[in-house]
Amino acid sequence: MARSFLSKADELTKRVRCPIHGFIRFSKNEQRIIEHQVFQRLRYVRQLAMEYLVYPGAMHTRFEHSLGVMSMANQMFERLEEQHGEEILENLKQVPELNENTMAKARQIVRLMGLLHDVGHPAFAHAGEAGIPGKSHEKVSIYAIQNDLSTVLDSIFFPGTAALLVRLMEKSPELAFLSQLVSGEMDTDRADYLLRDSLHCGVSYGHFDSDRLIESITLVRDPAPGRLEIALRRGGEHTFEAMILARYQMNTQVYLHKIRRIYDHYLEEYIKLWGHDNYQAIGDVLKHDDLSVFQEIRRDALADGPRAIWARRIVCRNHHRVVYETGDNADHGKLQLAKRILNALRMKFDDIDFFLDDSPVPIYKLSVPGDQEEQQVENLYIVERNGTLTLLARESAIISKVPKRVRTVRIFADVTEQTLTQIRAEAALLERTV
Repeated sequence: MARSFLSKADELTKRVRCPIHGFIRFSKNEQRIIEHQVFQRLRYVRQLAMEYLVYPGAMHTRFEHSLGVMSMANQMFERLEEQHGEEILENLKQVPELNENTMAKARQIVRLMGLLHDVGHPAFAHAGEAGIPGKSHEKVSIYAIQNDLSTVLDSIFFPGTAALLVRLMEKSPELAFLSQLVSGEMDTDRADYLLRDSLHCGVSYGHFDSDRLIESITLVRDPAPGRLEIALRRGGEHTFEAMILARYQMNTQVYLHKIRRIYDHYLEEYIKLWGHDNYQAIGDVLKHDDLSVFQEIRRDALADGPRAIWARRIVCRNHHRVVYETGDNADHGKLQLAKRILNALRMKFDDIDFFLDDSPVPIYKLSVPGDQEEQQVENLYIVERNGTLTLLARESAIISKVPKRVRTVRIFADVTEQTLTQIRAEAALLERTV
């Protein structure tokens, strides 16, 4: 199918190689956004913070991830256009910014959302969010689009581009299915980072058939809100299940690795203190990256003061050790048990510094049979061959068995190798008695 473009400068005549997607193509106008200093900053924000201390190959950045999301979002949009072009056209013509050249503008806005969805990530990505105004990189992304990029976006694409991008990021109901291409239960953000992170970490956990996923995507009108939403054709549910399993395994084996978790803690504590002096306003986040903040960490490691404690932990690799941990699916009871063990250890070893890591990580938000929590759930339908709809999560034997969130509760202690065995033995004894 021939694709229409807003101008010659919007044709995808440029390309760059990617280890995940092969050639990623972009236009001369998109190149102007890619070359903007706000986007170029992402070259120096690593995707996985200090995960390279565990997996040395994890040196990739938010820059190439953002290009990958743009490419995959484009593929998904074009797949939907092939199947539902008239329905999409009728739906999007109601949006003022899209009432002319509707499909060309819609494709462009989806590509830009994929490209800019992470533009607000602070230094050290998620580990750095605790120290930024609003504690959310999404808010910084919206700020960047409204302030640093608004004029250039509106001038080189079409009037209202920036405002429309912001509404997409805020998941405005009339743009729901477009938002879901980049931020949803079956989105290109997750798809790209699972494939990319597994490649650079040298593991196989994040692999799934992304081509099949794109081939299976379709649109339905959700009976409840009555709006267009992303769905899967019958047969495509298996690759979505594989994606959920990939996310579960990458979280348990990579993202929640004990060394990654303790260094995230140090980074969070350092950046809370550093950010108090350096992130006075939300726009200040865009002035820094991993390189500039790590220079500060290295300087503070040689100085005195509250930041020095965390800086030396990071620079000297002087980290706490795990003395107790649960499995990957710790429930409330196991969390309370870990807290009792921690209190007992602190009473017996009052000269040792302990830290409890108990943060849960979401895997999906679909409603499954037996759910007690119905808030913040999303529907994902299978479209049967006769056109009827089936809720995927309520039919899938795999999805219902994968926990909706994972949590490994760990007690870390600042101990030497000689003391480590003693405290681990004490923790094991307390597990049976407290």
